Amino acid sequence: MDEVHLVIFHVGPVQEFIASARRSRDLWFGSWVLSELSKAAAEEIVEQNGGDVEWSLIFPAPQSLSELRSEKFNAANRIVARTRRDPAELGEAVRTQVLERLRKLSNETFSRVEQVAWFDRSVAELQVDDLLEFFWVSSPMRDDYAKTRLEAEALMAARKATRDFTPSRWGSSEDKSSLDGLRESVIPKTAYQTMSREELRQKYRVRRGERLCGIGLLKRHGRRGQGDRFFSTSHLASMPLLERLNESHRDAVDKYVGSLRLLGIGPDALDTVPVAHPIFGYNDGHLLFPERLAEFFDGDKLNQAQEALRVFLKTCFEGDRPGPYYVLLHADGDHMGKIINHQESIEKHRALSRSASLFAQEVDPIVKHFKGCLVYAGGDDVLALLPLHGALPCARALADTFRDQMSSFIVPGRKGEMSVQPTLSVGLAIVHHLEPLSEALELARKAEAHAKSLKGKNALAVALNKRGGSEKTVGGTWGAFDRRLEWFIQLYCEGELPRGVAYELRFLAMMLEDEEEIPDSSLQRVLSAEVKRILGRKRTERGSRKVNEDIIEKLLNIVSRYKLSVMQLANELIIAQEFALAYNLAAAALPDVPFGEGNEK
Repeated sequence: MDEVHLVIFHVGPVQEFIASARRSRDLWFGSWVLSELSKAAAEEIVEQNGGDVEWSLIFPAPQSLSELRSEKFNAANRIVARTRRDPAELGEAVRTQVLERLRKLSNETFSRVEQVAWFDRSVAELQVDDLLEFFWVSSPMRDDYAKTRLEAEALMAARKATRDFTPSRWGSSEDKSSLDGLRESVIPKTAYQTMSREELRQKYRVRRGERLCGIGLLKRHGRRGQGDRFFSTSHLASMPLLERLNESHRDAVDKYVGSLRLLGIGPDALDTVPVAHPIFGYNDGHLLFPERLAEFFDGDKLNQAQEALRVFLKTCFEGDRPGPYYVLLHADGDHMGKIINHQESIEKHRALSRSASLFAQEVDPIVKHFKGCLVYAGGDDVLALLPLHGALPCARALADTFRDQMSSFIVPGRKGEMSVQPTLSVGLAIVHHLEPLSEALELARKAEAHAKSLKGKNALAVALNKRGGSEKTVGGTWGAFDRRLEWFIQLYCEGELPRGVAYELRFLAMMLEDEEEIPDSSLQRVLSAEVKRILGRKRTERGSRKVNEDIIEKLLNIVSRYKLSVMQLANELIIAQEFALAYNLAAAALPDVPFGEGNEK
């Protein structure tokens, strides 16, 4: 068949598969599996079209098969390509290849688990086979590429709206998986009745009350090439404190870890992180949390372990404890649909895809520079975990890099309209290290959605979910909101802003619940007067003097300049406090922010 078709493939499920995670490793491995399946699809498309990568693939846009196969290359779950093959034959060949890749990953994992523990492998394999969500559409290629692509996109939207219902082939009375509650556990109930807590953790990688289906078992035990390590959320939360360790603390570290070994801590609790700390080594920061030690010890041994931790914290950090929060970053490109629609040829669309791929390849070094770990970067979509004191500068570095990399793809505005250029909106979720990853991911997506809802986008949003408190989300444009937030952090770190101010303003906001009904001019006068009154009677953190008059004036100017609501200002200050705590804990350099300026880009 010589006629050329434009084909679009969807490989999933995305949300269900990624979101069903309780540990950071579940999230990390699940995201990688989806990328591997998409890469398998892309590779088969190329093979079916004679091996010509640049002719076949439009999105993603690797330059060679070796680049496509590289461990550093991530592929989104959506593939746009062209083919001379019969689309039906191509679709079946691609589907077969994707399923084979999934089965290979699961077979390697299940065979390894079988060597140490029994599970219902036949059910696990049925569950894995049923996981795949695979759609494809095609449209004959015409001279007008943009029109052809829009026709194919309409077909894909219709196909995804058509639901397939197939009966389960493994239904039973077994408990449901703890990750998502969708599928039955394949770990026998007798394992929980006969095995010790340590045996369950080492053989199945589960806690006593945790159940795993075949998909969960794949995530928990699967390996990514030679790499099988990922930062835990506890490690990221502990990182600000770990930043203070230096050579003088090496003996204390060795003594603490040695005491845990003497108490019989398992090998799965030590030497587990992918990047060694200069002093703490490959040990996970979960060892710095008394509540995490309870996962490895019982009774008197737990008391001894927690006492050893207390001594270690007192010796190295004067009794300071690690903060319990870390950041989950979710970023996405702005206006990408409009920008893609503006690409009138395959060559231009491929150039856009290529630039997005080049940006994705720059993400991992940026995230690592700020002490974080990358979960996924495919095109304009980024997911990463970060310590609190590295989150804001990392988010801004990603946004700057994306804007620079994509700067040549500006869509001119029509008469009376602004031009559109690719920018990156970022959502940061500040979450407790013991919260399930599925809940943290949901909060990060909410924050990212908040950023993308702002006029003009090119924005940052931060969501805070403290245990026992209400969820708070704030956001604004890059260059204004982020710099404002960093100035608040600076004030807190330097003791120039009393911590109680934010909560007094929040109380005021609740008293002004109907502020939308108050004329803007009156509201701003009320807010400015109240801010001045509250700050005027407050003392700085050390209680020795009043708040600097210059700081009060600059805060009032910010309120007036950005027309902040009472609640917005209060929540920004509350969130800035969380960042400031991490900066102080790490004894890290403060953001270099001109005093109270917005510095819009």
